[in-house]
Amino acid sequence: MRYDEEHAQLRGEARRWLAEHVTPTELRRLATDARSGEPALWPELAALGWTGLLIPERHGGAGLGAVYLAVLAEETGRRLLPAPLLPTLLAAKLIERASDVAQRERWLPGVARGEAVATVAHVEPGGAWEAAATSATLEHGRISGAKHHVWAGGTAQLLLVPVRERTGLRLVLVRSDAEGVTIEPESGLDSSRRTGRVRFANAACEVLAGDATAAWRGWLPWAWLALAAEMAGGADAVLTLTAAYAATRVQFDKPIGSFQAIKHPLVNVLIAVEQLRTLVYAAASALDAGEPEADRLARMAKAAASEAYPFACSRAVQFHGGYGFTEDCDAHLYLRRALASRPAFGDAREQRAAIAASLLDGDGATAASLPRP
Repeated sequence: MRYDEEHAQLRGEARRWLAEHVTPTELRRLATDARSGEPALWPELAALGWTGLLIPERHGGAGLGAVYLAVLAEETGRRLLPAPLLPTLLAAKLIERASDVAQRERWLPGVARGEAVATVAHVEPGGAWEAAATSATLEHGRISGAKHHVWAGGTAQLLLVPVRERTGLRLVLVRSDAEGVTIEPESGLDSSRRTGRVRFANAACEVLAGDATAAWRGWLPWAWLALAAEMAGGADAVLTLTAAYAATRVQFDKPIGSFQAIKHPLVNVLIAVEQLRTLVYAAASALDAGEPEADRLARMAKAAASEAYPFACSRAVQFHGGYGFTEDCDAHLYLRRALASRPAFGDAREQRAAIAASLLDGDGATAASLPRP
């Protein structure tokens, strides 16, 4: 699957809608809103069909692929969409991969219609994020344990949780209002993406019927891709913001953008953003085509994103001068998202260590056949 006119149409529609509905003023307003009820803009997102983007058509979704996901995630990242769209899309994808037909028919249509916000609760209190590291336990159809940094923890109705039982790893669905489930809000860097801490005390759940280990491994490239695409959109937006400021801010009777000390670092940011976007769409195309190197390309995209986005934000803060060090500067909104997204599903160091290990093990493509981040 390659980028074509339909992808461009989705990009144009998403960019127009997001520019109208998600503004820095709205983001700052939501930062002071507890948002204990319905998540921001959720009915509108469902009406647009975005909540069912990846869900198969037979379950009420659009049945679209990874390139469409990359396009939409990039545009939502460009505007710092505060709604829990990304966690819901990823949770739906994991449900699809880990469940049987009856479970998919039971859970996915409601998610596609926007009737339920879903999220994956996978991060351990100590920070481990791989499903195999879970300390949550499953006994007699009930789970106990805790998960931290759960995206949309305060608004999600469905929690998808990796757990451990005597026979091995399982994935379970838990309703957030189930007895034994306690959710506390977290104070984090990024107020536009709220997280929560979830505790399970012998809470009832539904065990998904599929192979949890295989489902998790097959799902992770989608998570890396979606987050990398979102970060690419944010990095591109903050570059545009900084370039516009440099073109209008005058020092010594000249725009500061005319000085090499500003131009050269901004070109470095541009190069990093374009390299990142190349990796994002290479990974998305590989996922859609079922190519064996999709996993590695998605890791490379997430590694590049973990460096390019914070780098773009650091230059933005610096080049806005004294104003850049105040929260009135919009660059701070992007900086917070960049720093919060960097460790999610593994930062650059972790991703590159995994890539190196896979190359040494000799699985898949050779180093010479892969693009460099």
